[in-house]
Amino acid sequence: MRIHSHSNFSSLQVSLNETKPTPNSQSESLKPQTETNSLSKKESDQNKKPSLNERIDSQNKHSQNTLNEEDLKKVEELKLRDREVRTHESAHLAAAGQYATSGAKYQYQRGPDGKNYAVSGEVSIDTSKIPNNPEATIKKAQQIQAAARAPAEPSSQDRQVAAEASQMEVEARAELAEQRQLRLNESQEKNSSSESSDDKENKNNATKLYKEIDNTKAEDGSGNILNLIA
Repeated sequence: MRIHSHSNFSSLQVSLNETKPTPNSQSESLKPQTETNSLSKKESDQNKKPSLNERIDSQNKHSQNTLNEEDLKKVEELKLRDREVRTHESAHLAAAGQYATSGAKYQYQRGPDGKNYAVSGEVSIDTSKIPNNPEATIKKAQQIQAAARAPAEPSSQDRQVAAEASQMEVEARAELAEQRQLRLNESQEKNSSSESSDDKENKNNATKLYKEIDNTKAEDGSGNILNLIA
């Protein structure tokens, strides 16, 4: 309804009352929209699925909350063991260098919280000799020993590997000493052969000199004797 300027107060009030919705009608008109929004939000929440990590975290939190004191203690022990094993094998791997034939391999144990923890591990190392090169074999054996003893607390297997590498070093040193002795003998034989030629030449020179002396004696008839000291 249009409102004219000549209308009195009463008619203006009536006009406003007629156009203004009642409180009840306003609430009813908003109610369906609110229900629709709530329904849409509910459907959106249902369609949103948690990621795999979120589900795992949720399960772990639930598991942690349901563990008893004994299980919690076991989990802490497994965590400590896991750190020790990984540190141990990392030390082997770093010291082994080019002689490591694989990365660290671990064996796992599932804890009461559903997680896997490393409880043992290994690093494979090439412990073969370097053919016909004892010097290189000695260096390799020394590096293997260093790799075996690298962790703060070497295992019995680590000490066994170190002992075998030590024996390989001893054998390589013996082989190296033998090679050096052979080279020394060859050098001495060569020198000896050279000296024999010199001796032969000296003998020839001495014989020639004796002949000259005899000829001189025959010419002057003197009886002087010359002592030749080689």
